[in-house]
Amino acid sequence: MEDKIYTTDELMEAGIYTTDFVFMDKPGEYLGTLLLKGNSCRGMLRLFFLLDDGRKIITPVFKWQKYLNFFHIPIGTRLLLTYVDGRDNKVYLKDTAPVE
Repeated sequence: MEDKIYTTDELMEAGIYTTDFVFMDKPGEYLGTLLLKGNSCRGMLRLFFLLDDGRKIITPVFKWQKYLNFFHIPIGTRLLLTYVDGRDNKVYLKDTAPVE
């Protein structure tokens, strides 16, 4: 996978479908690999991870989070992902740390 931020159109043109990715539903720390980055018309960055337990997770990060520096994290990077409780019974990504 190329290290770029894909638009929705580029994903479709490349035949990359993300329908098997789900949002994180429980707070905690998880190990995973960054598979893909996509943009959104809502001013967020969409991140796609494969967790070590086999789950495929989509995670939005926002400008107010300074995008958690994901513009500078290459595809394929293994990370410790910290998810916390947010509003409306949702879970959001609060922090990341590279793992070797």
